[in-house]
Amino acid sequence: MCTKICILCDLQWEKEEYDLFEKQTRQCLMQMRQLCETRYSKEIELLKSISGVKDISAMIIIAETDGDMDVFENSRKIIGWAGLRPGNDESAGKHKNTATTKGNKYLRSVMVQYLLVASGIKNDWFKEKFNRLSMRKSRKKAFIAIAGKLLMVTWDVLYCRTPYNPLLAHVYDPVRVTSKIYYHQLEIDRMRQLLN
Repeated sequence: MCTKICILCDLQWEKEEYDLFEKQTRQCLMQMRQLCETRYSKEIELLKSISGVKDISAMIIIAETDGDMDVFENSRKIIGWAGLRPGNDESAGKHKNTATTKGNKYLRSVMVQYLLVASGIKNDWFKEKFNRLSMRKSRKKAFIAIAGKLLMVTWDVLYCRTPYNPLLAHVYDPVRVTSKIYYHQLEIDRMRQLLN
């Protein structure tokens, strides 16, 4: 009888603790929304134009970066700061470690989370890019790579102060295309020399 009473008391205390946690979470979210509406309404609106970004993820991005992208010179800097850049440990032509660098774990986790949301949207560029990349690499590496792309888009949206345009997502930089053509042409020439 005594053990039943103790179990009921424990369950009641656990329930009260859970209710308190839920109440504090609701209050915190309400205060975050009020702060974002008064000070960062434009940034929240811009971030929500990106596929997969909802209120809470936009607020987390604002909380971690302050919505000011002038701090980062370019999108590569914020990708490195978030820890989404793959490591480059190469010696004598052998890749030893390609683990991501250390960085802001909260921003990195929110990027991966909204990639999961974006991967469920039909005809989305990020979903298609993820599917193509996951054929060549593991799903985990593909998630990190596309999360970096999402952070690049996030930086661009906040830096240029323009909404995300999904039609421009697949437009390539002509300099990068030219350098890729040049690289592949060199490889073709090298293979021809080896065959001769």
